[in-house]
Amino acid sequence: MKRIGILGGTAYPSTALYYTLLNKMANEKWGGYHSCPIILYSIDYHHIKSRYANQWDEIPNILKDEVENLLMLQPDCFLIANNTLHKAYDQIKHEFLTNIPMSHSIELTKSHILKNNMKKVLLLGTPFTMEDDYFKSPLQQAGIEVIIPNQEEIAKIGAFQSTLATGSITDEMKAFFIQLMEDYNSVDGVILGCTELPLVFNSLDTNLPIIDTMVLQCEDAFSKIQ
Repeated sequence: MKRIGILGGTAYPSTALYYTLLNKMANEKWGGYHSCPIILYSIDYHHIKSRYANQWDEIPNILKDEVENLLMLQPDCFLIANNTLHKAYDQIKHEFLTNIPMSHSIELTKSHILKNNMKKVLLLGTPFTMEDDYFKSPLQQAGIEVIIPNQEEIAKIGAFQSTLATGSITDEMKAFFIQLMEDYNSVDGVILGCTELPLVFNSLDTNLPIIDTMVLQCEDAFSKIQ
């Protein structure tokens, strides 16, 4: 049976969501007691996360070693359970001597937006994801208008993301994101560009279309093992 590889632990609460979602997909598809064949390679995220601010140039090589460790387990496809690390992956992807396909979060997001004829989207994520070009540029180059929150909102989202990464959800978070959706209700969709954000958005009620990068990755990976 074909297996999906997950590079996880980045951070662990969101990795658990990937695991759960893929197993739900498998059980809904195959019924009975079926679950999803998964190779979960969970790294010690501290070695990467602690380098985000001042040692980014070291991250691609660290990630390369970890991805190679996962690929040695011979999954039929794989995904990285962290959007920020897609920037580092894109810097080293040409170095991998493999045909194992990767479910690329940003490319899948772009395809989803274009397929659904969305013109303007709100990008939420870590402050790095919202302010850096690694996620925005591919969308903008495809003619998609990408809106990001203001600086005060970015700082607030960053603080909430750090809390979510520990597995904690508060009523303050929920109220903030509900208000944020109302303030940006002119967009065609909202990108959850951080894999922790579904932890809180799954319990919110909003009329705006939600573009969950985690769901897109899981759907793509699951399609490759059927």
